[in-house]
Amino acid sequence: MLLVIRCPACSQRFKVGEDLRGKTVECGACETRFKVTDEVIVRRPKVYPGERNESKINSFQRVPLALQLPVGTHTAARYGQAPDPAVMEPVSPLRILAGICGVAGMIAMALLLMLGGGRAGILDGMPIERRLIMGGFTALVGLLLLIYANPKARRRALAVGMIFATAVMVIPFLFRDGSTPIPARDLAKLASTNVRTPKKPAPLEGPQEPEEIVALRATIGTDPLVKEINRLAKEGSTKQAYGIWLRGMVEMNRLLIRDYVFRTTDADPSSANFYPRGDGNFLMVVAGPKQNLQELAEVTSALGKVTNIYPEISVIEVAVTNENFAEGPIEKLTNKNDPAFYNLNKRELESIDLDRVKRAVQRLADAEPSAYRVDITRRLITLLGEDQIDFKEDICIALSRWAEARGPASEAAIIAVESLLAKKQKVAAGIIALIAKEQNLKGIPLVHQLWLESPNSWEGPYADFGQPIEKTLAEGFSKMDGSLRHSAIRLLGKVGSSASLEVLSSALQGASNETKILIENAQAAIRKRLAR
Repeated sequence: MLLVIRCPACSQRFKVGEDLRGKTVECGACETRFKVTDEVIVRRPKVYPGERNESKINSFQRVPLALQLPVGTHTAARYGQAPDPAVMEPVSPLRILAGICGVAGMIAMALLLMLGGGRAGILDGMPIERRLIMGGFTALVGLLLLIYANPKARRRALAVGMIFATAVMVIPFLFRDGSTPIPARDLAKLASTNVRTPKKPAPLEGPQEPEEIVALRATIGTDPLVKEINRLAKEGSTKQAYGIWLRGMVEMNRLLIRDYVFRTTDADPSSANFYPRGDGNFLMVVAGPKQNLQELAEVTSALGKVTNIYPEISVIEVAVTNENFAEGPIEKLTNKNDPAFYNLNKRELESIDLDRVKRAVQRLADAEPSAYRVDITRRLITLLGEDQIDFKEDICIALSRWAEARGPASEAAIIAVESLLAKKQKVAAGIIALIAKEQNLKGIPLVHQLWLESPNSWEGPYADFGQPIEKTLAEGFSKMDGSLRHSAIRLLGKVGSSASLEVLSSALQGASNETKILIENAQAAIRKRLAR
């Protein structure tokens, strides 16, 4: 136990242990030495149960509280009432939540009566009596919740709750703008003014459209298309705008259809929007396509069945086949021994999803061309000619296996190379390999141009063309130097004839040791090839 002592010199109080009783200690304030005796120990007044000056000690009674009848001449002891357990226990979360709800409810009702009581408010036209009923009910519930939430201070909770309740009840008397009921005729007039009546369309100048076309426009909802057509006409543009009415389209296929239309029509991406028309029907507006209405119908046939073409309103109706957007079973698409392998992958080549097309091309590049060879080859050539395709090397690798007759595949590859060179894009080696395999001599100038820019990268594909490149190399050999000349010497050594021996011999004079070694090796390779 700790003893409370007081310094006899400065009256400063300290707490010391029981073991220092009777011993000398030093004051920490004035450094006076004194013994711990009863004279310096501070005595606290004792309080016993039942005394009114310390009523809180009644919570720690040890004697039963039940009153007993006096026995004999002795008088039984009387003790205070047992305390309420709710006063001793901590407040539960449920009571706290109840108090918050009570206060929040009264505040919300007060705001509703203030803000919604005016004209055009939510309580507009409600008499003041009904507002008092609403406020009184909310105040009563909130007051009860506050009392329930404060078991230790019910009187204080009651006082605070009465303040909130009084404020809620006074508000209807202060905000009375909308408390007068609206007459029935004024209410009907107000309702009629809030209803928007559809504007009658202005009479059209010139000949009126047939009723069938008017009804069709209303069914499709061609207003966005008409706005786009008028915009192009106002700008003086020669472009046209068409509508594609997609029937029964699943909305998750919307992006695939949009990308396909952009890719095949070169339309303006900012104009292509989908307008839902209910029951899975959508109107797609396409502005500035390179096709006319009939050609656009052929393009959209990949989405499903073209059921109708309406030239009067520039709309194509397409019944979308959503099954075309689902990829086939992967176990059959990848199993070359499965009977459905070639048929399913041929269908994948027709997909409008380029990712699926690319995967199908890669699978067919490793398969034997034993089925649908003509159809698959034709489709691969078509894909090679599309500018938006970015996997043309994979297509050329597949064509080198599937193309049976020489000519069409390499011609498409040459066109692809010319397009890439015109756009200053990278040309893949697989495309040149297809041209070299079919020995299409039209590709030699293109490969020669690539070789001049990067001789080390294109030396191998250039050599695959064989002896036809000898003439092109010999004509420009005298103007070559450095790594380009070394590459030309190696190429002549691989494909050159007796004419190349003279070109190489003329280059020996004044050549470096490294160049002389390359020339001698190339001449030896040519002589060995001629001796066979």
